[in-house]
Amino acid sequence: MDPAEVISERFPHVVDAVFHDERRAREAASALATKAGLSNEHIHVVEPDDPQRAEQLDPEPSEISRTLLRSNAALGVIGAVVGLIVAGILIGAGFDWATASPGWVYGILAVVGGLFGMLSAGIVSVRLDHERVLADTRDASTHGEWTVVAHAHNEDEKHRVSELLKEYSGTVTQSRPAEPSSPSTPSTS
Repeated sequence: MDPAEVISERFPHVVDAVFHDERRAREAASALATKAGLSNEHIHVVEPDDPQRAEQLDPEPSEISRTLLRSNAALGVIGAVVGLIVAGILIGAGFDWATASPGWVYGILAVVGGLFGMLSAGIVSVRLDHERVLADTRDASTHGEWTVVAHAHNEDEKHRVSELLKEYSGTVTQSRPAEPSSPSTPSTS
């Protein structure tokens, strides 16, 4: 199951670019609105030591709780079903311990599978794919730099935003890279 199926956020992808001055950051933000077609509510310019940095990095806080509930329900059920399938295989294979108490085997493996599913849901809900972007923005803000943060609807939009920001900044980071083996490389501009 693709994590995007259990994420309730409308704009789950994040791209950021770090700038040394406000003018260049504002130019990049303006270009995102005109060239990439993002609305201004999905583009944020984070100032040095910005007190509203958290809100700009995560503008959909109510969706995070929905993601938590949705992912726990979906992945918990999937895990329980996988546990039941494994139990059926073990009982069908004729293991003495499994055939002696098939009800217990089904019950225990369904519970264990459900728990593993819910643990997986916790990983999805934490949004580890955003950690690089959050860390870059936090570091830039504390070191007196400006950051443009853009929230994208899908992978294609994220890629367009990333390519456009590379024209303005040498430091561009994106959540969950499209190609895990090759992280976003800074451009020289």
